[in-house]
Amino acid sequence: MLHYCSDVETCWSQHQYWMKIPNPDALWVTLFCLIILISGCQQPERIAEKQRQLLSPTVARYMVEAEKAFSRGVYEVALAYTDSAEVHFADLADLHFLRGKIYTQLNRIDVAQAAYQVVLEIDPYYPGARFDMGLNSFRRGKLRDAVNYYLAEESEVGPSTALYHELGRAYAKLGVPDSAIAAYEQALSIDPEHTTTYMWLGQLLEETGDLHDALEMSLAGLNLRPDDLDYQYIVGTQYFRLDSAEAARPYLETVAQHWSWHHGAQFNLGQVYMRLGLEDDAQVYFERAEKAQQLQQRVNEAQNAINNDPGSPANWIELGNRLRESKKYGRAIEAFKNGLTIEVPSGLALFMQTNIATLYIECGDYDEAIKRLEAILRADPDLSAARLNLGVAYVQSRMPDAARIVWLELLDREPDHLIAQNYLQQLDDWNQNNNVEKSTTDCSDHG
Repeated sequence: MLHYCSDVETCWSQHQYWMKIPNPDALWVTLFCLIILISGCQQPERIAEKQRQLLSPTVARYMVEAEKAFSRGVYEVALAYTDSAEVHFADLADLHFLRGKIYTQLNRIDVAQAAYQVVLEIDPYYPGARFDMGLNSFRRGKLRDAVNYYLAEESEVGPSTALYHELGRAYAKLGVPDSAIAAYEQALSIDPEHTTTYMWLGQLLEETGDLHDALEMSLAGLNLRPDDLDYQYIVGTQYFRLDSAEAARPYLETVAQHWSWHHGAQFNLGQVYMRLGLEDDAQVYFERAEKAQQLQQRVNEAQNAINNDPGSPANWIELGNRLRESKKYGRAIEAFKNGLTIEVPSGLALFMQTNIATLYIECGDYDEAIKRLEAILRADPDLSAARLNLGVAYVQSRMPDAARIVWLELLDREPDHLIAQNYLQQLDDWNQNNNVEKSTTDCSDHG
């Protein structure tokens, strides 16, 4: 590989070296080498950047809409827009890069890797393509491939905090802690406030038995993000391992309260209580830990079914239901969205859309829930579950009059609908007391 010269002066000094060759035929050698050296001084050609400058308004609009759909999780629409863009600009690197991201989200890793490979064939210096291929290799357990992709990204594109962070994770998983620690330290040298790296470095040090340094790293991350439950869990657990049950207790109590589905939080808090002599309290959390473990087992089974057959809508629905049961609302939403990218009957699609909207209610994003439920009812006004839940979303958004209207409409269609009757009876009390219970979570999953 040619090493690019940093400036013309360096190139010229190298050229002068070749001019000293005492051979009459050396002039041709000198000219040839000068051409190579001068071309080496140039920055790598960024083909993708040139393509962006040449985009027609039509292709640019398709790409903007594809990005917007992808960011909202409407993956089938995003892919449709990339198809439209491809008609006009088949070799657009950005288009294939976005497809790689979409197919990664859909767990179609082979297709995603092929899309990224197309990107690199178009522009060998495209930022992020090798990095994302490394992430996909890591997901599939191909750790050496992941490391190679990360190192290639560093060589061809340049270093970054995220790159060194993921390189550290891959080395740690490979069982090469020294290389992992060095990579994490490089990430922190670029961004000393990259809290996620503190977390992973602390956990790695814990695994190698260096508990005091592990706690120091975890506390550094927690100081940057004091409300982060991931950090509180790690710090609490590390305090417990250092025989400081009293110091661990407040951290683990907070996490266990918010993450009823988290086996480690429940079990570790039970251990803390046992060590403090609170055996009855400990038993409560050991039982919760067992239930959480059973839930996680069901999630794992559903995920394995997806890995074996990502083209089955039933598998995505099952995964969504199990994640919902575990209160992992963000991942449940993604599962149902992924299932919708597969061709399914319209009735099943509306059922899945209703599940997504209900999940948005459960995790507190009422505006998104309302938007989706209103769209569902425009498609099928007879879906009573969607109409009932739309009223719930209106109530949660402090719109009792709108809720009353949709529930009355539901009772016009189904006069014996007991839940709608009960909701209407409670509506005035909810409105007067203004005490509708707000969600204590959000649509992002942690832990």
